[in-house]
Amino acid sequence: MAERVVQVIPATIDKIQAERKTRAAAYCRVSTDSEDQANSFAAQLKYYTDFIRGNAEMEFVDIYADEGITGTCVNKRDEFKRMMKDAANGKIDRIFVKSVSRFARNSLECIESIRKLADYGVTVLFENDNIDTKTMNSELILYVKSAFAQMEAMSGSKRVATAFRMRMENGECVSTNAPFGYELSENNILQIVPEQAEIVRRIFALYLAGNGSNRIVEVLNDEGVPSVNGKWTTVGVRYILTNEKYIGDTLHQKTYTPQIFPLRSRPNNGAVDQFYVENTHEAIVSREVFEAAQQRMRRNTIVPKAEKTQRLFDKMIFCEECGWAYKAKMLRGVRYWVCSRKSTAGHSCGGQNIREEEIKEAFVEVYNKLCVFEREILDRTLAQILSVREKISGQNNEIAQIDAEIAKMCTQNNMYAQLHGQGIIDEVSYLERTTELGYKITELRNKRLKLLNADENEMLIENLRVLKEMLTESPRMILRFDPQLFLTVTEKVFVGNNGTVVFQFKGGLQLRQRLSEVL
Repeated sequence: MAERVVQVIPATIDKIQAERKTRAAAYCRVSTDSEDQANSFAAQLKYYTDFIRGNAEMEFVDIYADEGITGTCVNKRDEFKRMMKDAANGKIDRIFVKSVSRFARNSLECIESIRKLADYGVTVLFENDNIDTKTMNSELILYVKSAFAQMEAMSGSKRVATAFRMRMENGECVSTNAPFGYELSENNILQIVPEQAEIVRRIFALYLAGNGSNRIVEVLNDEGVPSVNGKWTTVGVRYILTNEKYIGDTLHQKTYTPQIFPLRSRPNNGAVDQFYVENTHEAIVSREVFEAAQQRMRRNTIVPKAEKTQRLFDKMIFCEECGWAYKAKMLRGVRYWVCSRKSTAGHSCGGQNIREEEIKEAFVEVYNKLCVFEREILDRTLAQILSVREKISGQNNEIAQIDAEIAKMCTQNNMYAQLHGQGIIDEVSYLERTTELGYKITELRNKRLKLLNADENEMLIENLRVLKEMLTESPRMILRFDPQLFLTVTEKVFVGNNGTVVFQFKGGLQLRQRLSEVL
Protein backbone atom coordinates (compact mmCIF):
# COMPACT_ATOMS: atom_id res chain seq x y z
CA MET A 1 0.00 0.00 0.00
CA ALA A 2 1.44 3.34 -0.99
CA GLU A 3 2.36 5.78 1.75
CA ARG A 4 -0.15 8.60 2.28
CA VAL A 5 1.12 12.01 1.31
CA VAL A 6 -0.49 15.10 2.86
CA GLN A 7 0.03 18.37 1.10
CA VAL A 8 -0.83 21.60 2.94
CA ILE A 9 -2.43 24.30 0.81
CA PRO A 10 -1.72 27.57 2.66
CA ALA A 11 -4.63 29.93 3.37
CA THR A 12 -4.59 32.96 1.12
CA ILE A 13 -7.42 35.13 2.42
CA ASP A 14 -5.77 35.90 5.77
CA LYS A 15 -2.50 36.68 3.98
CA ILE A 16 -4.23 39.04 1.58
CA GLN A 17 -6.05 40.72 4.43
CA ALA A 18 -2.81 41.01 6.41
CA GLU A 19 -1.07 42.68 3.49
CA ARG A 20 -4.00 45.01 2.85
CA LYS A 21 -4.48 48.09 5.01
CA THR A 22 -7.46 48.11 7.37
CA ARG A 23 -10.20 50.26 5.90
CA ALA A 24 -11.21 52.34 8.91
CA ALA A 25 -14.06 54.76 9.60
CA ALA A 26 -15.55 56.48 12.63
CA TYR A 27 -19.04 57.24 13.82
CA CYS A 28 -19.75 60.40 15.83
CA ARG A 29 -22.96 61.78 17.31
CA VAL A 30 -23.98 64.56 19.67
CA SER A 31 -27.45 64.92 21.17
CA THR A 32 -28.12 68.67 20.89
CA ASP A 33 -27.21 71.59 18.67
CA SER A 34 -25.89 73.84 21.46
CA GLU A 35 -22.59 75.65 20.98
CA ASP A 36 -20.62 73.45 23.42
CA GLN A 37 -21.91 70.29 21.79
CA ALA A 38 -21.12 71.67 18.36
CA ASN A 39 -17.53 72.27 19.49
CA SER A 40 -17.38 68.71 20.84
CA PHE A 41 -18.77 67.48 17.56
CA ALA A 42 -16.08 69.29 15.56
CA ALA A 43 -13.44 68.00 17.96
CA GLN A 44 -14.58 64.41 17.40
CA LEU A 45 -14.39 64.82 13.63
CA LYS A 46 -10.85 66.24 13.83
CA TYR A 47 -9.68 63.62 16.33
CA TYR A 48 -10.79 60.61 14.30
CA THR A 49 -9.68 62.07 10.97
CA ASP A 50 -6.17 62.71 12.33
CA PHE A 51 -6.08 59.35 14.16
CA ILE A 52 -6.99 57.23 11.13
CA ARG A 53 -4.94 59.17 8.57
CA GLY A 54 -1.95 59.13 10.95
CA ASN A 55 -1.94 55.34 11.26
CA ALA A 56 0.16 53.70 8.54
CA GLU A 57 -1.76 50.42 8.86
CA MET A 58 -5.12 52.05 8.18
CA GLU A 59 -6.81 53.40 5.10
CA PHE A 60 -9.19 56.29 5.74
CA VAL A 61 -12.75 55.62 4.51
CA ASP A 62 -15.04 58.27 5.97
CA ILE A 63 -16.36 59.96 9.11
CA TYR A 64 -20.07 59.29 9.61
CA ALA A 65 -21.53 62.04 11.77
CA ASP A 66 -25.05 62.72 13.01
CA GLU A 67 -25.50 66.07 14.72
CA GLY A 68 -28.27 67.59 16.79
CA ILE A 69 -30.64 64.60 16.97
CA THR A 70 -31.70 61.95 19.46
CA GLY A 71 -29.91 58.61 19.48
CA THR A 72 -32.73 56.51 20.91
CA CYS A 73 -33.75 55.20 17.50
CA VAL A 74 -31.65 54.62 14.38
CA ASN A 75 -34.51 55.51 12.01
CA LYS A 76 -33.70 59.24 12.07
CA ARG A 77 -29.90 58.89 11.86
CA ASP A 78 -29.10 59.29 8.19
CA GLU A 79 -25.33 59.03 8.62
CA PHE A 80 -25.67 55.89 10.73
CA LYS A 81 -27.77 54.28 8.01
CA ARG A 82 -25.23 55.38 5.37
CA MET A 83 -22.47 53.76 7.42
CA MET A 84 -24.40 50.47 7.68
CA LYS A 85 -25.01 50.54 3.92
CA ASP A 86 -21.31 51.10 3.17
CA ALA A 87 -20.43 48.27 5.55
CA ALA A 88 -22.88 45.96 3.76
CA ASN A 89 -21.21 46.90 0.45
CA GLY A 90 -17.78 45.86 1.76
CA LYS A 91 -16.25 49.34 2.01
CA ILE A 92 -15.33 49.19 5.74
CA ASP A 93 -13.27 46.80 7.91
CA ARG A 94 -13.25 48.65 11.24
CA ILE A 95 -15.31 51.39 12.94
CA PHE A 96 -14.23 53.60 15.84
CA VAL A 97 -16.82 55.01 18.26
CA LYS A 98 -16.30 57.09 21.40
CA SER A 99 -18.73 55.08 23.56
CA VAL A 100 -21.69 52.71 23.40
CA SER A 101 -24.02 55.60 24.28
CA ARG A 102 -22.81 57.48 21.16
CA PHE A 103 -23.47 54.41 19.00
CA ALA A 104 -26.99 53.59 20.29
CA ARG A 105 -29.13 54.21 23.35
CA ASN A 106 -31.46 51.35 22.56
CA SER A 107 -29.97 48.02 23.67
CA LEU A 108 -31.86 45.91 21.13
CA GLU A 109 -30.87 48.09 18.16
CA CYS A 110 -27.29 48.20 19.43
CA ILE A 111 -26.97 44.41 19.49
CA GLU A 112 -28.72 44.04 16.13
CA SER A 113 -26.42 46.61 14.50
CA ILE A 114 -23.29 44.93 15.93
CA ARG A 115 -24.48 41.56 14.64
CA LYS A 116 -25.11 42.95 11.18
CA LEU A 117 -21.64 44.52 11.11
CA ALA A 118 -20.12 41.21 12.24
CA ASP A 119 -21.89 39.48 9.36
CA TYR A 120 -20.32 42.06 7.02
CA GLY A 121 -16.88 41.34 8.52
CA VAL A 122 -16.70 44.72 10.29
CA THR A 123 -15.41 45.15 13.85
CA VAL A 124 -16.20 48.04 16.21
CA LEU A 125 -14.04 49.57 18.92
CA PHE A 126 -15.78 51.55 21.69
CA GLU A 127 -12.91 53.56 23.14
CA ASN A 128 -14.29 54.86 26.45
CA ASP A 129 -15.91 51.51 27.30
CA ASN A 130 -12.82 49.50 26.26
CA ILE A 131 -15.00 47.12 24.21
CA ASP A 132 -13.66 45.68 20.97
CA THR A 133 -15.98 43.38 19.03
CA LYS A 134 -12.89 41.95 17.31
CA THR A 135 -11.80 40.17 20.50
CA MET A 136 -15.11 40.04 22.44
CA ASN A 137 -16.39 36.47 22.80
CA SER A 138 -19.71 37.35 24.47
CA GLU A 139 -22.47 39.84 23.75
CA LEU A 140 -23.49 40.01 27.41
CA ILE A 141 -21.03 42.80 28.28
CA LEU A 142 -22.12 44.88 25.30
CA TYR A 143 -25.78 44.24 26.10
CA VAL A 144 -25.29 45.43 29.69
CA LYS A 145 -23.42 48.54 28.54
CA SER A 146 -26.08 49.43 25.97
CA ALA A 147 -28.81 48.78 28.55
CA PHE A 148 -27.14 51.28 30.90
CA ALA A 149 -26.96 53.77 28.02
CA GLN A 150 -30.66 53.20 27.39
CA MET A 151 -31.46 53.82 31.07
CA GLU A 152 -29.38 57.00 30.99
CA ALA A 153 -31.27 58.22 27.90
CA MET A 154 -34.59 57.60 29.62
CA SER A 155 -33.32 59.29 32.76
CA GLY A 156 -32.22 62.32 30.72
CA SER A 157 -35.60 62.48 28.99
CA LYS A 158 -37.31 62.37 32.37
CA ARG A 159 -35.10 65.19 33.71
CA VAL A 160 -35.90 67.38 30.70
CA ALA A 161 -39.62 66.63 31.02
CA THR A 162 -39.55 67.46 34.74
CA ALA A 163 -37.78 70.77 34.08
CA PHE A 164 -40.33 71.72 31.42
CA ARG A 165 -43.21 70.76 33.68
CA MET A 166 -41.89 72.97 36.50
CA ARG A 167 -41.57 75.89 34.09
CA MET A 168 -45.09 75.27 32.77
CA GLU A 169 -46.49 75.16 36.32
CA ASN A 170 -44.89 78.54 37.01
CA GLY A 171 -46.11 80.00 33.71
CA GLU A 172 -42.49 80.56 32.61
CA CYS A 173 -42.39 78.22 29.59
CA VAL A 174 -41.96 80.15 26.33
CA SER A 175 -43.08 79.27 22.81
CA THR A 176 -40.72 77.36 20.52
CA ASN A 177 -42.69 77.77 17.29
CA ALA A 178 -45.05 80.36 15.86
CA PRO A 179 -48.42 79.53 14.26
CA PHE A 180 -49.61 81.33 11.13
CA GLY A 181 -50.22 84.99 12.05
CA TYR A 182 -47.30 85.22 14.48
CA GLU A 183 -43.52 85.25 14.50
CA LEU A 184 -41.06 84.66 17.35
CA SER A 185 -39.12 87.59 18.77
CA GLU A 186 -35.54 87.36 20.04
CA ASN A 187 -36.95 86.46 23.47
CA ASN A 188 -39.19 83.73 21.98
CA ILE A 189 -42.30 85.86 22.49
CA LEU A 190 -45.07 85.62 19.90
CA GLN A 191 -45.47 88.82 17.90
CA ILE A 192 -48.28 89.54 15.43
CA VAL A 193 -47.56 89.58 11.68
CA PRO A 194 -50.19 92.17 10.50
CA GLU A 195 -50.79 90.77 6.98
CA GLN A 196 -51.23 87.19 8.26
CA ALA A 197 -53.35 88.33 11.21
CA GLU A 198 -55.89 89.81 8.80
CA ILE A 199 -56.20 86.44 7.06
CA VAL A 200 -56.76 84.72 10.42
CA ARG A 201 -59.53 87.20 11.32
CA ARG A 202 -61.14 86.64 7.92
CA ILE A 203 -61.16 82.85 8.42
CA PHE A 204 -63.01 83.27 11.73
CA ALA A 205 -65.46 85.70 10.07
CA LEU A 206 -66.15 83.34 7.17
CA TYR A 207 -66.73 80.44 9.56
CA LEU A 208 -69.13 82.36 11.79
CA ALA A 209 -70.99 83.51 8.66
CA GLY A 210 -71.95 79.88 8.04
CA ASN A 211 -69.17 78.69 5.72
CA GLY A 212 -67.65 75.26 6.34
CA SER A 213 -63.95 74.43 6.21
CA ASN A 214 -64.15 73.21 2.62
CA ARG A 215 -65.86 76.39 1.46
CA ILE A 216 -63.30 78.57 3.27
CA VAL A 217 -60.49 76.65 1.56
CA GLU A 218 -62.09 77.22 -1.84
CA VAL A 219 -62.45 80.97 -1.22
CA LEU A 220 -58.87 81.42 0.00
CA ASN A 221 -57.29 79.35 -2.78
CA ASP A 222 -59.43 80.92 -5.52
CA GLU A 223 -58.33 84.38 -4.38
CA GLY A 224 -54.69 83.30 -4.12
CA VAL A 225 -54.44 84.15 -0.40
CA PRO A 226 -50.90 83.25 0.74
CA SER A 227 -50.43 80.25 3.03
CA VAL A 228 -47.45 78.74 4.82
CA ASN A 229 -47.45 75.65 2.57
CA GLY A 230 -48.59 77.37 -0.62
CA LYS A 231 -52.17 76.04 -0.66
CA TRP A 232 -54.82 76.20 2.02
CA THR A 233 -56.25 72.89 3.31
CA THR A 234 -59.15 71.97 5.59
CA VAL A 235 -56.61 70.76 8.18
CA GLY A 236 -54.91 74.18 8.20
CA VAL A 237 -58.22 76.05 8.51
CA ARG A 238 -59.39 73.85 11.39
CA TYR A 239 -56.04 74.29 13.12
CA ILE A 240 -56.54 78.06 13.08
CA LEU A 241 -60.17 77.83 14.24
CA THR A 242 -59.25 75.69 17.27
CA ASN A 243 -55.91 77.20 18.31
CA GLU A 244 -56.09 79.07 21.62
CA LYS A 245 -52.98 81.09 20.72
CA TYR A 246 -55.14 83.43 18.61
CA ILE A 247 -56.80 84.78 21.78
CA GLY A 248 -53.44 85.36 23.49
CA ASP A 249 -53.41 82.16 25.58
CA THR A 250 -51.15 79.09 25.49
CA LEU A 251 -51.96 75.46 26.26
CA HIS A 252 -48.76 73.66 27.20
CA GLN A 253 -48.10 69.92 26.82
CA LYS A 254 -50.43 69.17 23.91
CA THR A 255 -47.98 66.36 23.22
CA TYR A 256 -45.77 64.31 25.54
CA THR A 257 -43.01 61.69 25.35
CA PRO A 258 -43.78 58.37 27.11
CA GLN A 259 -40.86 56.75 28.94
CA ILE A 260 -40.68 53.82 26.53
CA PHE A 261 -38.30 53.18 23.68
CA PRO A 262 -37.98 54.57 21.14
CA LEU A 263 -38.66 57.96 22.74
CA ARG A 264 -41.26 59.60 20.50
CA SER A 265 -43.68 62.46 21.00
CA ARG A 266 -47.38 61.52 21.08
CA PRO A 267 -50.65 63.48 21.34
CA ASN A 268 -51.62 64.08 24.97
CA ASN A 269 -55.16 62.77 25.28
CA GLY A 270 -55.22 62.95 29.07
CA ALA A 271 -52.12 60.85 29.77
CA VAL A 272 -50.29 63.72 31.57
CA ASP A 273 -51.22 67.13 32.97
CA GLN A 274 -51.70 70.09 30.68
CA PHE A 275 -51.17 73.74 31.65
CA TYR A 276 -53.35 76.54 30.31
CA VAL A 277 -51.74 79.98 30.65
CA GLU A 278 -53.73 83.12 29.84
CA ASN A 279 -52.41 86.35 28.32
CA THR A 280 -49.00 85.02 27.25
CA HIS A 281 -48.95 87.26 24.16
CA GLU A 282 -51.06 89.67 22.09
CA ALA A 283 -54.35 88.27 20.74
CA ILE A 284 -55.47 88.35 17.09
CA VAL A 285 -59.18 87.65 17.66
CA SER A 286 -61.40 88.40 20.66
CA ARG A 287 -62.42 85.75 23.15
CA GLU A 288 -66.06 86.24 22.16
CA VAL A 289 -65.32 85.47 18.50
CA PHE A 290 -63.18 82.46 19.38
CA GLU A 291 -65.78 80.98 21.77
CA ALA A 292 -68.55 81.49 19.20
CA ALA A 293 -66.48 79.49 16.69
CA GLN A 294 -65.94 76.69 19.25
CA GLN A 295 -69.67 76.52 20.00
CA ARG A 296 -70.53 76.22 16.29
CA MET A 297 -67.91 73.52 15.87
CA ARG A 298 -69.30 71.56 18.83
CA ARG A 299 -72.82 71.75 17.40
CA ASN A 300 -71.59 70.42 14.07
CA THR A 301 -69.72 67.48 15.60
CA ILE A 302 -72.33 66.27 18.11
CA VAL A 303 -73.90 63.01 16.88
CA PRO A 304 -77.11 61.69 18.50
CA LYS A 305 -76.87 58.27 20.14
CA ALA A 306 -79.26 56.81 17.55
CA GLU A 307 -76.84 57.78 14.81
CA LYS A 308 -73.72 56.54 16.65
CA THR A 309 -75.06 53.00 16.61
CA GLN A 310 -75.25 53.15 12.81
CA ARG A 311 -71.62 54.23 12.27
CA LEU A 312 -70.27 50.67 11.98
CA PHE A 313 -69.43 51.41 8.32
CA ASP A 314 -67.03 54.25 9.25
CA LYS A 315 -63.58 53.67 7.69
CA MET A 316 -64.87 50.44 6.13
CA ILE A 317 -66.27 51.68 2.80
CA PHE A 318 -64.00 52.90 -0.02
CA CYS A 319 -64.47 54.16 -3.56
CA GLU A 320 -63.39 51.67 -6.21
CA GLU A 321 -62.71 54.52 -8.65
CA CYS A 322 -60.48 56.86 -6.60
CA GLY A 323 -59.71 54.89 -3.43
CA TRP A 324 -61.01 57.56 -1.02
CA ALA A 325 -63.13 56.57 1.99
CA TYR A 326 -66.90 56.97 1.96
CA LYS A 327 -68.69 59.04 4.60
CA ALA A 328 -72.29 59.13 5.82
CA LYS A 329 -74.71 61.80 4.63
CA MET A 330 -78.43 62.34 5.19
CA LEU A 331 -80.43 63.00 1.99
CA ARG A 332 -84.17 63.59 2.28
CA GLY A 333 -84.24 61.80 5.63
CA VAL A 334 -82.40 58.71 4.33
CA ARG A 335 -78.82 57.78 5.27
CA TYR A 336 -76.53 57.46 2.25
CA TRP A 337 -72.81 56.83 1.92
CA VAL A 338 -70.92 59.10 -0.49
CA CYS A 339 -67.30 59.37 -1.63
CA SER A 340 -65.52 61.95 0.57
CA ARG A 341 -63.51 63.16 -2.45
CA LYS A 342 -66.67 64.74 -3.90
CA SER A 343 -67.06 67.20 -1.03
CA THR A 344 -63.38 68.14 -0.85
CA ALA A 345 -62.35 71.42 -2.40
CA GLY A 346 -60.71 71.04 -5.80
CA HIS A 347 -61.58 67.35 -6.21
CA SER A 348 -64.29 65.37 -8.00
CA CYS A 349 -65.21 61.69 -8.35
CA GLY A 350 -67.73 59.56 -10.26
CA GLY A 351 -68.22 57.11 -7.39
CA GLN A 352 -71.91 56.28 -6.79
CA ASN A 353 -73.85 57.29 -3.69
CA ILE A 354 -75.53 54.27 -2.03
CA ARG A 355 -78.21 53.81 0.60
CA GLU A 356 -77.01 52.28 3.84
CA GLU A 357 -79.84 49.73 3.67
CA GLU A 358 -78.60 48.66 0.23
CA ILE A 359 -75.18 47.84 1.70
CA LYS A 360 -76.79 45.77 4.46
CA GLU A 361 -78.99 43.89 2.02
CA ALA A 362 -76.04 43.23 -0.29
CA PHE A 363 -74.00 41.84 2.63
CA VAL A 364 -76.81 39.42 3.58
CA GLU A 365 -76.95 38.14 -0.01
CA VAL A 366 -73.22 37.79 -0.54
CA TYR A 367 -72.64 36.18 2.88
CA ASN A 368 -75.34 33.56 2.24
CA LYS A 369 -73.85 32.84 -1.19
CA LEU A 370 -70.44 32.36 0.41
CA CYS A 371 -71.89 29.90 2.94
CA VAL A 372 -73.81 27.94 0.30
CA PHE A 373 -70.91 27.77 -2.15
CA GLU A 374 -68.12 27.52 0.45
CA ARG A 375 -66.90 24.23 -1.01
CA GLU A 376 -66.72 25.63 -4.54
CA ILE A 377 -65.28 29.02 -3.52
CA LEU A 378 -62.92 28.28 -0.62
CA ASP A 379 -62.12 24.55 -0.66
CA ARG A 380 -61.51 24.39 -4.40
CA THR A 381 -59.38 27.56 -4.35
CA LEU A 382 -57.31 26.21 -1.44
CA ALA A 383 -56.83 22.86 -3.18
CA GLN A 384 -55.66 24.52 -6.39
CA ILE A 385 -53.18 26.79 -4.62
CA LEU A 386 -51.80 23.91 -2.54
CA SER A 387 -51.35 21.85 -5.68
CA VAL A 388 -49.47 24.63 -7.46
CA ARG A 389 -47.32 25.28 -4.38
CA GLU A 390 -46.42 21.60 -4.05
CA LYS A 391 -45.31 21.42 -7.67
CA ILE A 392 -43.26 24.61 -7.56
CA SER A 393 -41.68 24.68 -4.11
CA GLY A 394 -42.11 21.26 -2.58
CA GLN A 395 -44.39 22.69 0.13
CA ASN A 396 -41.78 25.19 1.28
CA ASN A 397 -39.40 22.98 3.26
CA GLU A 398 -37.50 26.03 4.49
CA ILE A 399 -40.45 27.22 6.59
CA ALA A 400 -40.86 23.73 8.02
CA GLN A 401 -37.15 23.64 8.93
CA ILE A 402 -37.42 27.04 10.63
CA ASP A 403 -40.40 25.82 12.66
CA ALA A 404 -38.39 22.77 13.75
CA GLU A 405 -35.40 24.96 14.76
CA ILE A 406 -37.64 27.32 16.76
CA ALA A 407 -39.20 24.35 18.60
CA LYS A 408 -35.73 22.96 19.36
CA MET A 409 -34.48 26.28 20.75
CA CYS A 410 -37.57 26.73 22.90
CA THR A 411 -36.86 23.30 24.40
CA GLN A 412 -33.24 24.32 25.11
CA ASN A 413 -34.44 27.56 26.70
CA ASN A 414 -36.73 25.61 29.05
CA MET A 415 -33.87 23.25 29.90
CA TYR A 416 -31.59 26.15 30.87
CA ALA A 417 -34.37 27.58 33.04
CA GLN A 418 -34.66 24.25 34.87
CA LEU A 419 -30.89 23.96 35.33
CA HIS A 420 -30.76 27.52 36.68
CA GLY A 421 -33.65 26.83 39.03
CA GLN A 422 -31.80 23.75 40.36
CA GLY A 423 -28.61 25.75 40.88
CA ILE A 424 -26.64 23.72 38.33
CA ILE A 425 -25.68 26.78 36.24
CA ASP A 426 -24.95 30.27 37.60
CA GLU A 427 -26.81 33.53 36.83
CA VAL A 428 -24.27 34.85 34.30
CA SER A 429 -24.16 31.63 32.28
CA TYR A 430 -27.96 31.38 32.36
CA LEU A 431 -28.42 34.97 31.12
CA GLU A 432 -25.77 34.59 28.45
CA ARG A 433 -27.23 31.38 27.01
CA THR A 434 -30.91 32.34 27.21
CA THR A 435 -30.21 35.81 25.78
CA GLU A 436 -28.40 34.29 22.82
CA LEU A 437 -31.22 31.79 22.30
CA GLY A 438 -33.79 34.59 22.52
CA TYR A 439 -32.09 36.56 19.78
CA LYS A 440 -31.77 33.47 17.56
CA ILE A 441 -35.47 32.66 18.01
CA THR A 442 -36.37 36.25 17.14
CA GLU A 443 -34.19 36.11 14.02
CA LEU A 444 -35.79 32.85 12.91
CA ARG A 445 -39.29 34.22 13.44
CA ASN A 446 -38.43 37.32 11.41
CA LYS A 447 -36.97 35.12 8.68
CA ARG A 448 -40.14 32.99 8.67
CA LEU A 449 -42.31 36.10 8.40
CA LYS A 450 -40.20 37.40 5.50
CA LEU A 451 -40.58 34.09 3.70
CA LEU A 452 -44.33 34.20 4.21
CA ASN A 453 -44.51 37.79 2.98
CA ALA A 454 -42.35 36.97 -0.02
CA ASP A 455 -44.48 33.98 -0.92
CA GLU A 456 -47.89 35.30 -1.95
CA ASN A 457 -49.26 31.76 -2.19
CA GLU A 458 -48.34 31.05 1.45
CA MET A 459 -50.03 34.24 2.62
CA LEU A 460 -53.10 33.52 0.51
CA ILE A 461 -53.36 29.99 1.93
CA GLU A 462 -53.03 31.30 5.48
CA ASN A 463 -55.67 33.98 4.89
CA LEU A 464 -58.15 31.61 3.28
CA ARG A 465 -57.76 29.19 6.17
CA VAL A 466 -58.47 32.02 8.62
CA LEU A 467 -61.64 32.92 6.72
CA LYS A 468 -62.72 29.26 6.65
CA GLU A 469 -62.31 29.06 10.45
CA MET A 470 -64.39 32.23 10.86
CA LEU A 471 -67.18 30.80 8.72
CA THR A 472 -67.14 27.57 10.72
CA GLU A 473 -67.77 29.53 13.93
CA SER A 474 -70.39 31.85 12.34
CA PRO A 475 -74.07 31.26 11.41
CA ARG A 476 -74.51 29.30 8.18
CA MET A 477 -77.36 31.46 6.87
CA ILE A 478 -78.79 34.84 7.93
CA LEU A 479 -82.14 36.44 7.19
CA ARG A 480 -81.27 39.98 8.27
CA PHE A 481 -78.15 42.11 8.64
CA ASP A 482 -76.02 41.28 11.71
CA PRO A 483 -73.62 44.15 12.64
CA GLN A 484 -71.36 41.93 14.77
CA LEU A 485 -71.07 39.29 12.06
CA PHE A 486 -70.30 41.99 9.48
CA LEU A 487 -67.42 43.35 11.58
CA THR A 488 -66.13 39.83 12.30
CA VAL A 489 -65.79 38.60 8.71
CA THR A 490 -65.48 41.80 6.65
CA GLU A 491 -62.28 43.78 6.10
CA LYS A 492 -63.34 46.43 3.56
CA VAL A 493 -66.16 47.33 1.19
CA PHE A 494 -65.50 48.87 -2.24
CA VAL A 495 -68.27 50.75 -4.07
CA GLY A 496 -68.16 50.71 -7.87
CA ASN A 497 -69.74 53.26 -10.20
CA ASN A 498 -71.64 50.56 -12.10
CA GLY A 499 -74.17 49.67 -9.41
CA THR A 500 -72.06 46.99 -7.72
CA VAL A 501 -70.28 46.64 -4.38
CA VAL A 502 -67.29 44.42 -3.55
CA PHE A 503 -66.99 42.86 -0.09
CA GLN A 504 -63.42 42.02 0.93
CA PHE A 505 -63.47 39.41 3.68
CA LYS A 506 -60.86 39.04 6.42
CA GLY A 507 -58.99 36.36 4.48
CA GLY A 508 -58.54 38.69 1.48
CA LEU A 509 -61.27 37.00 -0.59
CA GLN A 510 -63.34 39.50 -2.63
CA LEU A 511 -66.90 38.90 -3.85
CA ARG A 512 -68.90 41.35 -5.98
CA GLN A 513 -72.64 41.91 -5.48
CA ARG A 514 -75.03 44.02 -7.57
CA LEU A 515 -77.06 46.65 -5.73
CA SER A 516 -80.77 47.03 -6.37
CA GLU A 517 -80.71 50.84 -6.06
CA VAL A 518 -78.09 53.57 -6.46
CA LEU A 519 -78.37 57.36 -6.36
